[in-house]
Amino acid sequence: MHRGLYIFTHVGFMIKYDVRAAGAARRLESAVLVVGVGAGAHGARAILTYLDSPHRAPIASRTVRRRAGQSLVSAVSDGVSALHSVASKLALQVGHSAIAYRVSEDADAITAHGDARPSALVHETDAQLRYLRFTGTVPNHGSTVVCDMGSTGMTASVVDLAGGETVTARRTSTFCGDDLDHLIRRHLASNGVRIGVDRSRLLKEQLGIGGVVNAHNADGPGHHVLTRKDFEDMIAGPVRYATMVVDQTIELSGVKPSSIVLVGGGANVSSIGASFERHIGLRTHVPDRPELVSARGAALLSVDQQG
Repeated sequence: MHRGLYIFTHVGFMIKYDVRAAGAARRLESAVLVVGVGAGAHGARAILTYLDSPHRAPIASRTVRRRAGQSLVSAVSDGVSALHSVASKLALQVGHSAIAYRVSEDADAITAHGDARPSALVHETDAQLRYLRFTGTVPNHGSTVVCDMGSTGMTASVVDLAGGETVTARRTSTFCGDDLDHLIRRHLASNGVRIGVDRSRLLKEQLGIGGVVNAHNADGPGHHVLTRKDFEDMIAGPVRYATMVVDQTIELSGVKPSSIVLVGGGANVSSIGASFERHIGLRTHVPDRPELVSARGAALLSVDQQG
């Protein structure tokens, strides 16, 4: 069975390294190798991939979660450097690199920082749309709603697919991945089990696709069985609020989108997509590895931006 490995680069970063994809890399040295980065409040997600196949398993990927006091620029730089190190170990050259940003202040900070490995800057909605078109998730006409569910908030954007323009966008911090993690920790604490942030995030993703998890106390004996039904009951209120935000955003746009696409780490909770489709009445898509959509789209746009 093929499995990814975790390796350490010379600068001490742990990254996901895909053995099978790396083997393909050696066979396809004439292809264009690119780095794509999705940058946000959480930090950065970066992938090393080939321009013609960003939808496939990356050759390597790196998730850099911002430490207390760490700047976004530093997190992005760490991710890019780690992937360039992998490419160097494979004796391959990165042809292009692009970073998808959410707000202009982030783009300005990245530009001001400068880097020995310059990257193009693209807006995250442009990157997301580029990848969704590449995979055929959305057509080249009509409109759709792209909901980016991140760790600190959700951005709902009504996008005109013909022109690639955002008609209306709204962001809320009331519905976010960090809050869903907190709900899990609070529920477990009330049952005598205390866990950390990383563990609660993992349980959230497991409950999103599975039926039952057994949560163990981080600092001693004790455990609690948490079911998917428990989790769905916990997040029902926040999810209803999120659907209301999307409904209002659609109404403000004055257009009638044909679908909703959920991206970002929060979209890994499968029950959220089902709830959106049920309450809003629009077909709801969740791409494979939704947390990598921005990075994959940035990879696709990197050659356009840098020539």
